[in-house]
Amino acid sequence: MKVILTGSKGGIGSAILNELKQKSIDVVEINSSEIDFSKDFDIHSVPVDGLVYCAGINHVNAYDEIDEQQMIDVMNVNTFGFIRLCKKIQFNEGSNVIAIGSLYSTETKAGRLSYTMSKHAMYGAVKTLALEMAYNKVKVNMVSPGFVDTPLTRKNNTDERIQQLNNSIPLGLTSASEIGKVCVYLMTSNNAITGQNIIVDGGYSLVGV
Repeated sequence: MKVILTGSKGGIGSAILNELKQKSIDVVEINSSEIDFSKDFDIHSVPVDGLVYCAGINHVNAYDEIDEQQMIDVMNVNTFGFIRLCKKIQFNEGSNVIAIGSLYSTETKAGRLSYTMSKHAMYGAVKTLALEMAYNKVKVNMVSPGFVDTPLTRKNNTDERIQQLNNSIPLGLTSASEIGKVCVYLMTSNNAITGQNIIVDGGYSLVGV
């Protein structure tokens, strides 16, 4: 099995890479140092059995302060880059496509206008692609992490905030490897799930921490 993975250098992306490789899946890594997902690009694609799109950027600004170009940049990488890559890849029959989303694909938070827009739009793309690619038995889904225990999460939050999250989220912070395990299931065992947003957040969205 050959799978394309973007964003493998990040905390979640590297965990997905590790879980895929543990299942002896041949992973072709594509990262932003090689391709600028914010604009059109060319790739040489041999037929593959799946894609995990984990590339993404985020700008935190209030709606009345955010620059319009920043919103366009976020949409280009987070949403349009995903669609562009799907158009350029040769998928084998029965392939699985996974877009890494976020809780902000259904929820939001002050200061996350551009990111929330991009993830809501990405989910819309996932549902539409699921319909349009079903003729070749290709399944398209979104996996949406909540608070995940990554180096970036610990960098951006105090020890007190990390402890609060662990205490408040029903199952605590989600391990990045759990996101990878969900991706492995969808990539290797899924034959009937498509167009869905699978939220992996330890119950965060149930209590609104």
